[in-house]
Amino acid sequence: MLLCLLLLCLVTACQQQAADTTAPPPPAATATVAATVAAEPTIAQRFSPIISGYWVSADYLKAVARTRSPLAAFDHTPPGPSSLEIRPFAGQKDSVEIGASYGLHEGGDMLLLLQHGTEAHSLPIRLKYGGEAGTTTELAYRLTSTDTTLFYITRKTKTQQILSKLAYRRTGRPGKKPDLEAGVAWGVNDLLISGNYSGLDSLHQPVRAQFLTSGLVEGLSFSKYSIQIDFTGPNPGDAIFFDLYTSKQQQLAASFGHDTLKLYTVHSASGVPAGATDTIETFTRGRLRYQLVRLKKP
Repeated sequence: MLLCLLLLCLVTACQQQAADTTAPPPPAATATVAATVAAEPTIAQRFSPIISGYWVSADYLKAVARTRSPLAAFDHTPPGPSSLEIRPFAGQKDSVEIGASYGLHEGGDMLLLLQHGTEAHSLPIRLKYGGEAGTTTELAYRLTSTDTTLFYITRKTKTQQILSKLAYRRTGRPGKKPDLEAGVAWGVNDLLISGNYSGLDSLHQPVRAQFLTSGLVEGLSFSKYSIQIDFTGPNPGDAIFFDLYTSKQQQLAASFGHDTLKLYTVHSASGVPAGATDTIETFTRGRLRYQLVRLKKP
């Protein structure tokens, strides 16, 4: 009898030891939590796809569309950046440098800090120069079903009261090389000139032309065009440069109708206007070179 009890205890102990050895370990709760945290996107990864791009003052673009004149719209540039260039930054950790133009003339840059702003969809900005004492600046975005709007917001540091809120529209995506002017040019081109045209030249010969938003032109004796948007110096008013910075460069005065485009030769002269003391350069329109009508899309 005693021998049977000893054998029974020995078998039970072996079975218990085998069960302890082969039983799976408890769920690794800590590892699961760590994996979840690691998989959560960073601030840069969340914001970069949404706000990367060329951004141009919404008020300025509205003025261009309303007046059909870059010269008339020039006075509607905002009291802050007129355009912004934000290159993709999903791989950045602390901050990213973004480009800014002021008055469609001067270029600069600022730091976009990759940390939470005062709103869920905002990031703080550190200005490298300028900026009013006692204020903070940030970028925020607003998504709709059809568009994204970017806001450049200035607040009082102590109370977070909004002092100004400037709106921007995206006009394109930056290429490999930084180019602050491209964003404004694309926006203006799209509003004023992009499309297919037919018409006559100065010799009454038929012309068919295509102006691409990118600045390329087909059908004329030129390959590229650039609408003048900076009017800080002497200028003939609304005009287009063709094949700029080449031996074929030519400037033509322009009239941007809703469905028509008229291009004129430009004459310049230097002199002292009546009642003035300084010599200035003046411009006058010459003969009509092209009269074009935009073709309706099929």
